[in-house]
Amino acid sequence: MNRERAEIFLRLLAETELRDPALRRPPAVRSPDAPFVVMPVALAHAAWALTAVGALDPETAEAVLADAELALAARRPEPQSPPEAGVISSAGPGRAAGAPGSRRFARARLPVRSGQRTPPASAAEPRDAPDRYVPAGLMILFHDQTVSGELDLMSYAHTAAGARLVAAWQTRDLLTSRRRGPPPIDEFTVTDDRGNRYDLLLDPKGRSHPTCDLTLRPDPPPDIRWLEVTAPGEKAVRVDLVGRADPPAPVVSDRDLSAGEHLLNRIADRLLAMVAEFPPQVTPGPLANLAAGLGVTIAALEAAEVLSPLSPVPGQLAALCASLGARGHGITAAPAPDLPEPWLSMLSHYHRRKPDSAPAGDGFAAVAAALPELDGLRLVLLGLHHCDGDTWMNTLACGQLPPHQPGPLRMDKAFPLSVWVRDDAGRWHVTRPVSWSEHAGEATLTLRLAPPLTRPSDWIEVRAAWQSAEARVTVPLRWGYPP
Repeated sequence: MNRERAEIFLRLLAETELRDPALRRPPAVRSPDAPFVVMPVALAHAAWALTAVGALDPETAEAVLADAELALAARRPEPQSPPEAGVISSAGPGRAAGAPGSRRFARARLPVRSGQRTPPASAAEPRDAPDRYVPAGLMILFHDQTVSGELDLMSYAHTAAGARLVAAWQTRDLLTSRRRGPPPIDEFTVTDDRGNRYDLLLDPKGRSHPTCDLTLRPDPPPDIRWLEVTAPGEKAVRVDLVGRADPPAPVVSDRDLSAGEHLLNRIADRLLAMVAEFPPQVTPGPLANLAAGLGVTIAALEAAEVLSPLSPVPGQLAALCASLGARGHGITAAPAPDLPEPWLSMLSHYHRRKPDSAPAGDGFAAVAAALPELDGLRLVLLGLHHCDGDTWMNTLACGQLPPHQPGPLRMDKAFPLSVWVRDDAGRWHVTRPVSWSEHAGEATLTLRLAPPLTRPSDWIEVRAAWQSAEARVTVPLRWGYPP
């Protein structure tokens, strides 16, 4: 890694981009929600990429962007609105104020300070017992005079941060058939095999609606055999915590990837996930905005010596952009003739005449499997649920969590993994983190599958790729009821 060359490249890129005649045009009237000076897309994306791989510290990259912003503001006569405190400019790609329709400009945002995360004041004390993860797969019905619903228990997890049940819920108003808020957890009773009673604390922890963590208070003993959960007016439902089959053993293999190749693979994941969220024929802008400046990003990674000029990944990325119809990427490498199997699976899905098969019905499946710790980070699978046409995987990340670093179109350095799911029909699904909540050195994560499952699978294979290694695990899905 060559940090000196990385900084020189970024500064020379800023000078080159600011010579663009388009930047000298008078600015158009800005909308109230985007009053700041905008950056060239190539500069913003290259700065984020260099900090994401550690070739530049955020302060240096922020200084280069700040100098470019000042130079850009000096070329425009009207006064600029002051940025937020501690922030040079706002996040996300966008259009240039003076060049309607252009995708060469973006508003860049990098963290002002770098470094390790500060542990929360409420971090749990270390405990001697090993972590415990158990699948549940149980449905608890509840009702009163106006509301009925169900609480779906997907898994039980007990770590240094405490014990919790990972759950989803559905509630409906009996008078209007409309969905209601969370279930009345404070009216539930929980006991264990020793007669101890617990309170349940509903904690969304940033998980996607309608899922949550149900934290047990006080913290139960590490070796309890079962829990009984009772809703008002209903029979107790027992959650068996022993007698389960041995958890599936993951298979670990080495990966010979550079930091630049790993980052480009994650960008490819985001491109494929974005097609599900923003079909190009409907909203072509987001896909084109993410692809814009990829050629410069690749050049920046090569200058920092974290990407070899002989790497096949840029060619694969060029072929992917061509297949998705994402133009303006600027990649000079020739499109590769062969692409990874998961990419081909998703491209085959998108290129069908009717790619949107009927989604699976709402449902949940019990999952509990821990992947090994690699590159200082461990991923734990704690349940799968399908709701409103989308499929979500609830997970837990433990270990050395990088600092948050927002990037183009919701890419974040804080989740440095590439996670794919293969269903029992052989179809691959890319995942994207949609929530992130930290506590006591752990992060609860919800991963969205793209495309969603179209039918209940008996099993899934989860592939999590770090930079130096890859872990695969095949887990059975115990559906709480047929989705």
